[in-house]
This record gives sequence, structure tokens and C-alpha cells, in this order.
Amino acid sequence: MSNYFISARWRRDDAVQRDLAIIPIQRTVPANELTKFRKFIGTSQLKGTKTSDIDQQITNTVGRILAKDASRYKRISLKSDSAKSILVGFREINDYSQFHFGAGEASVIEMVTKIEGANDGALVLIEEIENGLHPLATEKMVEYLFEVAKRKKCQIIYTTHSESALKTLPPQAIWACIDGSAYNGKLSIESLRALTGSITRNKVVFVEDEFSKDLCEEMLRQLGGDMMALIEVHKAGGYPYVVEVLNHHNKNPAVNSKAIALIDGDNSDEHNNNENVVRLPDSVPESLIFSYVSENVNEIAALIQQRCQCPAVGQDRIVKAVKKVLLDTTDHHLYFSKLGNELGFLSELVVRRGLSSIFVEKNGDLLRPIVEQMRERLSM
Repeated sequence: MSNYFISARWRRDDAVQRDLAIIPIQRTVPANELTKFRKFIGTSQLKGTKTSDIDQQITNTVGRILAKDASRYKRISLKSDSAKSILVGFREINDYSQFHFGAGEASVIEMVTKIEGANDGALVLIEEIENGLHPLATEKMVEYLFEVAKRKKCQIIYTTHSESALKTLPPQAIWACIDGSAYNGKLSIESLRALTGSITRNKVVFVEDEFSKDLCEEMLRQLGGDMMALIEVHKAGGYPYVVEVLNHHNKNPAVNSKAIALIDGDNSDEHNNNENVVRLPDSVPESLIFSYVSENVNEIAALIQQRCQCPAVGQDRIVKAVKKVLLDTTDHHLYFSKLGNELGFLSELVVRRGLSSIFVEKNGDLLRPIVEQMRERLSM
């Protein structure tokens, strides 16, 4: 029996066969640096070539990603070998070949062409998806991949160094490589630095998202005395990923900085016995703060006027705006952007930080014990 297992260990006779589309980083190398394009130098004088239109679905997709009209791109290929081809852009006055394309322009066309040419159920591997692309184009490319994954039942894996390529992904779709180990969760570049020990302060607090980061920093600023000068706060993805990040950090022998996680109050009690996990007050932080503001808006309208940097907005208007947003909004993530719009299209960031500042100032009795827990668990 043991001999059978030894001989069968790597046999995969029943493995599902599927198409594989590999899109390497070479796609962004300028055409004049690749030997495969040398035969196309002087395209307009070449004989033995044929010009073909690019599929409309591809040009429509490329146009959305690049935010430009892509309908006039064509492909010139050799009659003797149709696999060898080069892209050409046709304009009203001047035509131009791939020798003069921007790196991202050719890259997107080639990526979309290869993906659309893959069979349903294919595995698509893309190296450094953001290479040569504007951050907004990177986001649009990822949105396209979502659509492809659903439409063609494809599995798509890409590598990236850009947070723009991660913005629309759920935490379970993101894996970070940390010192040779794969870790699942929505990590920012800053939190990756903390995980590997590349930080400038000697204490770390991991939180779930940008809102919790702002709130934590405001609590430390107002209630933590000198703690703010010694702590780095990093968003590490929603619960439970933030706790997994914390555990990885504290188990890493190469990292000397002590870390804790500050989790939102609406999470489960699963990690109550973890001494390195501190919990915010019950409820979703956004709802907690906005509920306080709405309940006390008549008394704090002048403070809102000051902290949200809207001195021209009357206090009566502020009161009405807060109450309207509370009634009209079902998604707590939208409270601050909607209030900003009601107050004259103020920045969501300014409104969010302004209201967080007021909440911390007025709720010291509620928040000070949490800050003291953080101080104790960080051994400060």
C-alpha cells in the first residue's frame, strides 16, 4: 500500500483540463526593443501584410478602460505568418504604429484581446497589471476582470504593487506575500511595511478601515497624551482579517514592534480572550458617531460649523441637514458624504474628521477606558 502512495503521489489523471492565458510583463516593453516587431519597421512600405479590424467588443472595452475612442485601432499581420502582428492607430490626420504607442495603450489592447480569446473557464495569469497604466485605468481594468470572471467563468490571478488594483477587491480575494509566506486580507502598503518591521515608531495599532483609522488617531490625539508620538496606525482590512494581520505581526521574530488590533464594536465576541485585541464601543463606528451628532445637533451646530470648515453655512441649515441625512440614508458608509453634499458639497474627509473630532471631545468618559486598554496592552 505504501508503495502505491509513493508512486501515485503526483499523479493527476483526473485533473480538469482548462485553457491557460498567461499575460507577462513583456507586454509593456516598447515595440522597438522587441525582436518580434523588427519585421514591421517601416510598416507603411511593407508588402505581404494584411490589415484587419479589431473586434468591436474589444475596442469598446479598451475605450472604457483608457477613457478614449478605441474604434480606430487596427492590427497589421504578416500574410505568411498571421501570428506575427503589430497594432496601428488611425487618426484623422496622422496614423501611428505600435512603435509610437504608450506602454499602457498597447498593453490594454493585448490584455483584453488575449482574455477575450481565452476559452470559458480559463485560468488567466497577469503579471503586474498596473504596469504602464494610470491609476484610474488600473481600476477600470480590474472592473473589466470582474465582468469577465462572471461572463466567461474564468479564474483570474494578477500580481500588483498598486493599491489602485486592490481598491475594488473584497479582502478574501487579496493575498500578500510577506517574507515568503502568503497572507489573506486587504492590506495597505503602509500596513505591509509594519508587518515586515519597516516602521518609524515602535508600537503599531491595526484597524479595519480608513474611518476607524481616523477615529483611532483622534482618540490618541485627544485622550492618549504622548501615545500618538509613539504609535503607527494602519488599516489592515475588515474583521476578521485585521486580527489575522495582528497575529502574523506578533509572531514574526524579525519584528520588534508590539502591535494590537482595534476592532469595530459590531464584531463578534470570538476574540474577547485575545489580550491584543481592543474593541471600540458597541455599534458600527460610523453609526455611533452620526447618531450622537444627530441627537445633539442643536447644541453642537456651532462646533460642526467650525470643525467642518463651513462658516458660511448657518446653524439652522446644519441642524436640518443632519436630520435629513439621518432619515434618508440606509447605508452608514454614506452619512458623511451625504452631509457634505447637503452643506455645500464639502469634502467627505473634512466632514468625517470634523465630526469624529467632536465625538471624541464630547465622549471622553466612553472612550478614555479604551485608550487606557490600548496603553496597557502596548506596554506604554
